[in-house]
Amino acid sequence: MKNIGFVVGLSSALLASGAAPSRAAVTLLNGSFENGPGGIGNFATYTAGNTSIVGWTINSGSIDYIESYWTAQNGLRSLDMNGLVAGGISQTITGLTNGAKYNVRFYISGNPDNGPVIKTLRAFTSGASLNASFDISNPGNSHANMGWVQKSFVFTASGPTELLSFVSTVTGGSSNPDYPAAFGPALDNVSVSAVPETSTWIMMLLGFAGLGFAGYRRDRIAYRGG
Repeated sequence: MKNIGFVVGLSSALLASGAAPSRAAVTLLNGSFENGPGGIGNFATYTAGNTSIVGWTINSGSIDYIESYWTAQNGLRSLDMNGLVAGGISQTITGLTNGAKYNVRFYISGNPDNGPVIKTLRAFTSGASLNASFDISNPGNSHANMGWVQKSFVFTASGPTELLSFVSTVTGGSSNPDYPAAFGPALDNVSVSAVPETSTWIMMLLGFAGLGFAGYRRDRIAYRGG
């Protein structure tokens, strides 16, 4: 028992000494787009300058705010990043630590009603970006089963805030002449979290290794009758 207590104490000390400095909580509002105007029915189309979806600004083109038209990845609501044309949204993330790394995760699908078959969007901050795509020809892609896929990218904070943006890169490809660019990528469940520092992971692994060794020692002593 003394050996176990010693190793547990040592592991705790290592974890404490190697842990990253405390960081403020990262704040991203309304990542699943649940908070916004009520009573929109199937969907509502919002154009550049609109701030009706809590936390987000429509900063280019137009988007469709989806409620009951198709199944969201999380909750009840999601976005079609093309309203009548390719649209873009943005939000300022707060609570960042300068120089720290952060992981942006989000889910992408595609409007299954019309082409193009490959729906694309760009997610980006000031220093990092990701071009994401979704193929609506995959079997089962429908309003009831959107086939949502998670994507992610990492950025390094250059200050306490960062502008996070998503922009559709679908500018045409529809077979509907009245709406040539109205069927875009779908977006839902955006989140941002800090990436643990390497030293923190190393200290955690050392701690777990120490606990494993203590367990091994205890079992050996019990086996020998000590």
